[in-house]
Amino acid sequence: MINITHDELARRHQIEDELVALGEQRARLTQDDSWNRERVRRLVGPAREAGIKVSDIARFSGLSTQTLHTWMADLMRPIPDIHLGMAGPPPTTLEQSVLRTIGEEPPTHEWQAGEAQARIPAGWPTGTIEEVDRALEQLVRWHMIWDGERGYRVGAPDELAR
Repeated sequence: MINITHDELARRHQIEDELVALGEQRARLTQDDSWNRERVRRLVGPAREAGIKVSDIARFSGLSTQTLHTWMADLMRPIPDIHLGMAGPPPTTLEQSVLRTIGEEPPTHEWQAGEAQARIPAGWPTGTIEEVDRALEQLVRWHMIWDGERGYRVGAPDELAR
């Protein structure tokens, strides 16, 4: 038979009470974390539309870029114009020119503004490298293409394929 002293029993109850309190606190923190993530998720689209890069959203919110890119996949819009490529009626805006030009390479190709500008066919709307860069960023804001650390791309970042 095990003899437990009054002090040992009191200590045990004290530890059990503390564990229960910590469990309740953990449940509250988990719920708060879930609510916090949902609030961040709702801001991903508006943040991108305002020009905030995914890497900055990650830094501000403390969430991984992989999580944010996964959430962005839900926001991405279909881009049928990209399939026109170099054929079909000529584009009427710089954004259309850029989109159809970058659609000529595999979706994983990372584009810089200078490369996209140099590849826009003669006779299509074009602009300076800075204007092409703004057009690429606008396409990102419209959730039509992805931004990355090295450039812009049609396909989702590699981290989503993991």
